[in-house]
Amino acid sequence: MITFSGRQQAIRNADIITRKAHSEYPHISESKIIFLIGDDKVKDLFFGQMSLDYALKFAAERLKIDIDEKNTYKYILEALKKGLGNCFEEAKLAELIARINGQKNVYSGKIYAGKGFAKHEVAFITDKIIKPDKLYRFKNKEALILDPWLGITDYAGNYFKKIRTDFGKILNIRSNSKPKLQADFSCKISTRKIAEYKKNNPELIIKNYKRIKI
Repeated sequence: MITFSGRQQAIRNADIITRKAHSEYPHISESKIIFLIGDDKVKDLFFGQMSLDYALKFAAERLKIDIDEKNTYKYILEALKKGLGNCFEEAKLAELIARINGQKNVYSGKIYAGKGFAKHEVAFITDKIIKPDKLYRFKNKEALILDPWLGITDYAGNYFKKIRTDFGKILNIRSNSKPKLQADFSCKISTRKIAEYKKNNPELIIKNYKRIKI
C-alpha cells in the first residue's frame, strides 16, 4: 500500500523529471510566447535566428509533416539543444529521461477533451496496461502526470482539475469536460537505444533515482 508520505515522495521524484525536461536545455516555446507578441513576430523571431534548413525541419516537426518516427527522440534532443521546443518535445524528453533512469511504466501522449485534441502533450506514469489507439480517463491515483510545459507534476485527478480551471482557455479545455489521455506508440524506443542515449547524454541521469509505482 502506498501511504500519504509515499504518494508525496512519488510526486517529488517525478517532479525532478518534469523540471529537468523543461530546464536541462534552455529553449523557446513559440506557442508560449505567441500570446505575448503575436504570430508574425514569432515567425520573424524563429526564422531570423537559425539556418533555413533547420527552421524548415523544426516547422515540419511542429506541424507533423514528414516525421521520421525512427529518429523522433534524436530529433527531440537536437531541437531542444538548439534552443527550440514545445509541449511535444518536452513531454517526449520527460519520457526519455524517465526511461534512461529505469522507469518502465512511463508514456508520453496527447490530451483529448470534449470533441477533440486539447492541443497539448504530457508524459505520464501508470501501472495500468496501456494499449495503442485507446483513450484513458484515469481516476485520481491511477496515473501521475508530468507536464514540463506547464510546470505541473501531480496525480491525474488533481492535474486535470487544475488545467481545466487555470489553463482551459489556452488548451481549449472546457470547464465541464472530462479529459482523456492517449499514449503515443508511433515512436517506440528499444532498450539498446535507451542505453545509447544514457551513455551519450549523462546530464539526463538522475542520481539515486527511485522507480515510481502507482
